Amino acid sequence: MTEPIVLIMSADETVKPESVIELIRKATNEQDAIVLSSDAPESIGYPYVISNKYYTKTLILYAHGSADLATVSSAILNRTEALFVYFNAKDRTFLERIPLYADFAQSRPIELAVLLCSSLPESSTDGITYSEAKHYNALLDVIELEPARENDEEEDDDGQAVGVEELIQTMHNFVWSDMNVNEEPERSPTPPPQDLVSSLLSANRDDPNGPFTEEEERIIESELRGFQRILTEVINFQPNTSNWTRNQRLTFAEEVAEMFDNLVEEDDMGPYGVSRFEGEPPRFDGLHRFGGDPNRFDDEQL
Repeated sequence: MTEPIVLIMSADETVKPESVIELIRKATNEQDAIVLSSDAPESIGYPYVISNKYYTKTLILYAHGSADLATVSSAILNRTEALFVYFNAKDRTFLERIPLYADFAQSRPIELAVLLCSSLPESSTDGITYSEAKHYNALLDVIELEPARENDEEEDDDGQAVGVEELIQTMHNFVWSDMNVNEEPERSPTPPPQDLVSSLLSANRDDPNGPFTEEEERIIESELRGFQRILTEVINFQPNTSNWTRNQRLTFAEEVAEMFDNLVEEDDMGPYGVSRFEGEPPRFDGLHRFGGDPNRFDDEQL
């Protein structure tokens, strides 16, 4: 299996792309060098392993010596799945080059394309602002590796990763090709959703073995339909989103997760220990917004 390449370039003469690799790997480039191509000039890459409880993936970080895309060999381009371009935020002429990198990423296609810089100014008189970089082309993400802070010791209020950690998190959240899914340990069989909902109801009743009332039956049916919709979304996730962009897939996945959270939200528990819906379970419109078929959740299809 051929590892995917992250193509790293620098449009700032004072910053070498190799230094970006060292920031990502948190190590010097003195070891683990891999020769990608022996053609002059020699192409050297460095491995970077993404590993968590779900999957393991090895990437090759390749620092290209020029910011000119035309100088990248076809052997490298054929394996490239991500593009990182470092730029000097004080150089406003770089705005003219942003569409070139965006067109390149779109034509490959490369779904993970990021513009990197030390920090972005607040005013356009001092350089390229964040809004300007995104306005020129929304296909490219923008990450500050050393964002300015009022207090260097102050943590982010929302706990989100910033700087180099944001870039690393972006790489870990991306769906790379041919990921090796880690095998999960054997688990005890999960009871069917109907049995699960029924057991939750029974555990909170005065007479656990007695027949369900009409109201309890309505709650079971409502909860069961909610579980079925979530299960359908998970099963159909890959085929239904295969032609979407990475950001659309991430948004869709977040909405499915939010739908599940709403289903089991403890703060909205009903009198029997399961979440309570007023009428119908929440409808999910993610596919409708992204051009999918919102009608596939009709009752007869569930």
